[in-house]
Amino acid sequence: RSLISQMLMCTQVRKCPQMFKILIVDPNNPFRRSLKKVLVNNFPFVDIEEAVDEAEGTDRMVGFHPNLIFLEFHLPQKNGLDYARRIKADHPDIVIIILASYFLPEYQTAADESGIEHMIPKDDWTGEDIIALVQSIISDYDGDETSNQNGKLPHGQSS
Repeated sequence: RSLISQMLMCTQVRKCPQMFKILIVDPNNPFRRSLKKVLVNNFPFVDIEEAVDEAEGTDRMVGFHPNLIFLEFHLPQKNGLDYARRIKADHPDIVIIILASYFLPEYQTAADESGIEHMIPKDDWTGEDIIALVQSIISDYDGDETSNQNGKLPHGQSS
């Protein structure tokens, strides 16, 4: 049985495998809430936390251990890309999606060089695009869960 089908079933019977977790770090409250609404409506089995800046994001990560982070490029005190690099250094299995208010090729180059998997210009994103991307990421995680039967640990877990 796939992780997605298990999680859909667990929302009905409350016996869940490890929950897929998403952290949204963005100072823009309306955008953050809108993104969360799209995610909750399409992935009811996903646990979602929010943070407005790097400090709050770091605090949330301590007990939450997200599999996926949506991270605004322009955070209040620091550059989101620098924060993403630090996250990747400590947690290489976390998938990071950088959200940028506008797209510049040098942003994409810096993201690629930092091991950031995805970069989305906020002004070009659609709910359908986000849904398809998250579905793909969850499916990859699902593959890691399946391969766990062969001794491989899923994203975000260590022995």
